[in-house]
Amino acid sequence: MKKNLVAMIVTAVVATASMGSAFAVGQDVTVNGGTIYFKGNVVDAACSVVAGNDGDGQTVTLDQVRTAKLSVAGMYANQKQDFHIDLKDCDPAVSQNAAVIFNAQEEPGAAGAMANTAGAGAAGNVALQLFGPDGKILPIGAESTPVTIDAATVRIPLSVDYVAAGTATPGDVAATATFKIHYS
Repeated sequence: MKKNLVAMIVTAVVATASMGSAFAVGQDVTVNGGTIYFKGNVVDAACSVVAGNDGDGQTVTLDQVRTAKLSVAGMYANQKQDFHIDLKDCDPAVSQNAAVIFNAQEEPGAAGAMANTAGAGAAGNVALQLFGPDGKILPIGAESTPVTIDAATVRIPLSVDYVAAGTATPGDVAATATFKIHYS
């Protein structure tokens, strides 16, 4: 009986020790992991905008320009950077044309152009001018010339160039624009 009692005590001690270590290892822990943003949009229109062209995912990088090319207000650098907005799942039976309208902070010294919002270290007297599918100036808030919806995928070709709002000084140039598509 003494042997059984000793065996039971040993078993109880081992079991208790095992449970303690099991509890220490198996504790549930929750930590913050970060944030994920989800964004979408359902439209009743002739086309849908391709992801990456929705204002959140497209970055247009312009080549460097010398201040000498922007020495007088209204002067363009004449080095347009092309970009585009793609539309998909288009139905020409719903609408035959698509045009784009941009919204951005406007530069007071260059009407219709986007203000340089680069912040500290920004170039002075420099704005960015948009150009529509026809290659003509596309002022902020104005509707571009339309492109024809004649296929399931449509590309709206655009470009942007530096424009002087006075005598340019060196620094960074940045602007942010949102856009809408007008179907007709």
